[in-house]
Amino acid sequence: MTGGAVVFDLDGTLVDTMTVVPDAYAGTVRALGGPDVTPEQVVAAWRLGSTPAVLAHFLGRPPTAEDLEHFHRRLDAAAATVRPFPGVVELLGDLARAGRPLGVFTGATRRAATMMLGAAGLTGLFAVVVCGDEVGRAKPAPDGLELACRLLGVRAADAVYVGDAETDLQCARRAGARAVHASWGLPTAPYPGPVARHPRDVLALL
Repeated sequence: MTGGAVVFDLDGTLVDTMTVVPDAYAGTVRALGGPDVTPEQVVAAWRLGSTPAVLAHFLGRPPTAEDLEHFHRRLDAAAATVRPFPGVVELLGDLARAGRPLGVFTGATRRAATMMLGAAGLTGLFAVVVCGDEVGRAKPAPDGLELACRLLGVRAADAVYVGDAETDLQCARRAGARAVHASWGLPTAPYPGPVARHPRDVLALL
């Protein structure tokens, strides 16, 4: 794996958005006449795809352009509180110095991902960022990770995908990449593969 690419999930892996983003969804759903939803329900719905799919799930209808704008306004207002997890910036620096191509594949929309990376001070650290509204199928389908690897000029088999959710790990397996479970954020179920309890652990697992 020397020199292989490392691709990261965004929310819950690189940046601590696990309060901000669910709150933005829940507030948007309520404001648009939908039901009261909990942060846990929002996170569980992320497996459905990017923002339009998640909002449609709760609203019971396809969201309009105005609905999506409402969500992004709420997210933008809360973005100032977003920070990378402790140790993430140092990990990215170490990987870059080791000559490893770096990418992101996230289920978030391009607008939301750009917003979050900027707020966390991570803009420009990745050669490639692939977003959920740019691929045909959501995680755990491998489409987005495969696209990120193609754009990085590597085979998926020569890449590592670091993510906090089971859908991330399934995505890696379906693409033929190596999965590393980022468990430094919210508590998750045990994973029977490589687990990084702190970002620095990723280096030892490569």
